[in-house]
Amino acid sequence: MEPMVRCPHCGLYHTAATEYCPEKGLPIYAPQRVETHSKRNLLWVVIVLAIVALTACVLAAINLIPRFIKPGNGNANQVPIIVPTLTLAPLSTRLPLLETAITEITEVPTVTETLAPSPTIQPWQACPDSPYLSQLQPGMNAKIALDPPLPNRVRDKPSIDSNIIGYIDPGGEVEILEGPSCAQGWTWWKVKSVNSSLTGWTAEGDKDGYWLIPIE
Repeated sequence: MEPMVRCPHCGLYHTAATEYCPEKGLPIYAPQRVETHSKRNLLWVVIVLAIVALTACVLAAINLIPRFIKPGNGNANQVPIIVPTLTLAPLSTRLPLLETAITEITEVPTVTETLAPSPTIQPWQACPDSPYLSQLQPGMNAKIALDPPLPNRVRDKPSIDSNIIGYIDPGGEVEILEGPSCAQGWTWWKVKSVNSSLTGWTAEGDKDGYWLIPIE
């Protein structure tokens, strides 16, 4: 009786001569695995032999190269190197040359810029009934005093009864356009704010201090 084998695909038994499953059509026997142990062993043998050969070559080179290099051969073929020497003249000879070089240096005159002093206005009596002397003139620039820290009122006319059209904060810069105008014991100046288009009349100060400080 022919031996039977069980098919791994359908689970039925077939004759040993059957190569493919009648139900699935797949091979009953798994392909044999190609043994590669012999190839790996051969590769390792080749690597070891190569390492041994390389080591032998290195050792031979270390032992044989010094025999071909004889003492004295390298020195005979070397080109002599000539080192130049610097010969200095005696110090007594070099000093006159140094002194001559120093005397030939011409000193460049320095130009001192003289700044013209800015014109200063002497305090003057602008208004006969004013309790203080004026420090301003038309065409000058002034700034609003920081003390007291209050803004200056700008009016449409040189009078405390006229309309207030704006304010200039402490530290603000103005240009003196017209004046002075004397009214009610005040010295009035027509000013224009440098930082804005505000233009009008403002008082220079009172008996306690100046509100408009000239900028020199």
